[in-house]
Amino acid sequence: MHWMMWVFWGSIVTLLVGSYVVDFLTGRKYDFKEQEKSLNQNSASADSLREIARHDQQNGPF
Repeated sequence: MHWMMWVFWGSIVTLLVGSYVVDFLTGRKYDFKEQEKSLNQNSASADSLREIARHDQQNGPF
């Protein structure tokens, strides 16, 4: 059971160190802020809003 602890914590430390090394080597060029949507995503969003509005108009309050 003692070896399981070393495997578990070793894998956690390996992931943390690996992510730091990748971040350092790439020069921190990755930005995880919201990216601009593509034209396809914008048209899909507009289509879904039109479809919702169409169903709201067809169905009465009851």
